[in-house]
Amino acid sequence: MTDMTPIADEAATRFAFSLLRSAYLDLAQTLLRIEAEPARELLQAVEHRIAYRLGSLAQDESDGAPQETALAIAAGQVRAVLRDAQGR
Repeated sequence: MTDMTPIADEAATRFAFSLLRSAYLDLAQTLLRIEAEPARELLQAVEHRIAYRLGSLAQDESDGAPQETALAIAAGQVRAVLRDAQGR
């Protein structure tokens, strides 16, 4: 990666998250229209895998409060996207 200022790095991260969020939601909607039940199972499997990974990261990063706060914020944002994708 290139060397960026913290503000530029944060802006790039937010933009990347926004793009991925839109793509994931579009994909989920398309899958749900094609065949709802298998799509829900797939989306739930993805959600469980992400929740497991976030839990693993939280255990690995248990020594620093700022990192835990950043992880909690990121986890909340990811979980919101996953809920939106399933229409919950």
